[in-house]
Amino acid sequence: MRCHQSPRRTGRPGRSRRPAVLSLLLLLLLAMPAGLGAASATTAPDPAALLQRARVLTSPALAGRAAGSPGARAAADSLAAWFAALQLQPAFASGWFQDFPLSGEGLAGATGRNVAGILPGRGALADRWIVIGAHYDHLGRLEPGEGEPAPGAYFPGANDNASGVTVLLELARLAAAEQAGSLRSCLFVSFDGEEIGLQGSARLIRDLPVPQGAVDAMLNFDCVGRPAEGRLYVGGTGTAAAFPEILAGADTGGLELILNPGGWAGSDHVIFNGAGIPVLFFFTGPYPEYNRPEDDWPTLDGPGMARVTAFAARVLAALRGYAGPLPYVAVSTAELLPPAGDAPPRRAWLGTIPDFAVQDSAGVRLAGVIDGSPAQRAGLARGDLLLRMAGRPVADLAGLTQILRDCAPRQTVDLQVLRGGRRLEFLVVLADRSERR
Repeated sequence: MRCHQSPRRTGRPGRSRRPAVLSLLLLLLLAMPAGLGAASATTAPDPAALLQRARVLTSPALAGRAAGSPGARAAADSLAAWFAALQLQPAFASGWFQDFPLSGEGLAGATGRNVAGILPGRGALADRWIVIGAHYDHLGRLEPGEGEPAPGAYFPGANDNASGVTVLLELARLAAAEQAGSLRSCLFVSFDGEEIGLQGSARLIRDLPVPQGAVDAMLNFDCVGRPAEGRLYVGGTGTAAAFPEILAGADTGGLELILNPGGWAGSDHVIFNGAGIPVLFFFTGPYPEYNRPEDDWPTLDGPGMARVTAFAARVLAALRGYAGPLPYVAVSTAELLPPAGDAPPRRAWLGTIPDFAVQDSAGVRLAGVIDGSPAQRAGLARGDLLLRMAGRPVADLAGLTQILRDCAPRQTVDLQVLRGGRRLEFLVVLADRSERR
């Protein structure tokens, strides 16, 4: 999850492929806990199975799953094997994987890899789709190195986001057991490159394996392994008129829901929201080990994660069988969900909404700006192509993300945009992300 500035990330491409071999050995030993296979008779999430999968993803063999690293590639191999064990269908013409070039500092020539599988629907709704997503990449090693890192020398990323991936897998298993009535088809996807600017989800929205106009909703799971005091935050509840009724009708299993209509918190669902697709974002709240080496699988709450999974499965089942249309509703208010970490965020905030359906050769095209944001106050508008910021060229979304990380709240910066063939200059006073209201 991208909530504030991340620590140094390493474990990038060009390193040994030995971690991939080790992860495959782990896969053979650990990847088939009780409840994983599609043939399993159980219809309730298994806390032990959830924790076991998280243990695999956080193992030293995967070295923190930094985008473009051998550990991330090994994690993708394991995910494909898990999807196959659940009897999903490969989503892409080439199979389970969607490869794409990564951009950003230290990533020249590196490749990311989304992993996705399809669960076909039934009856009159079978040609409508729901995307269920969770990113699998994290921050990698603390320092460059070869082989398996020692404990404390890498970022395991248990809650961020091995938890979301395990919930995704369990939802696929439970959804496969649904047999009655007309049901929407499901695209289950684990994104790469979330931590470096939502690059995997941006790639997917530009090259969906299903018609974009047929996607009725996107559900995203990020940091869902630690429901403190039984709370579950759900964002995006206003992006479809039917969402509040569907959520109210799903048994929460004792979870306390905290709802927000916007759906703009920093994770992969933002890409779909910007593309005009209704979204629901599931998040269990801040925790002290966020983006630290201590975020390891024993810190996860297995029973709590199972409750989140069971609730999400009921929501997904209701959405798959919902007979009416699910038209998108634009909600411009910023997200009120808390940051993932235990400290208030201090990253500079601009308030632009990238247009992920359009890929320009340079710059970031805007799908809009958030009401009351610095971008709106400065005069930026939908359709602008952001070319420069703070005296630096904006090559792409990853470049814009890095510039914002290097800036400070209250800093006045220059912006250059291309609008209707004209280059326009603006000055904007950046805000603090904690002021997003």
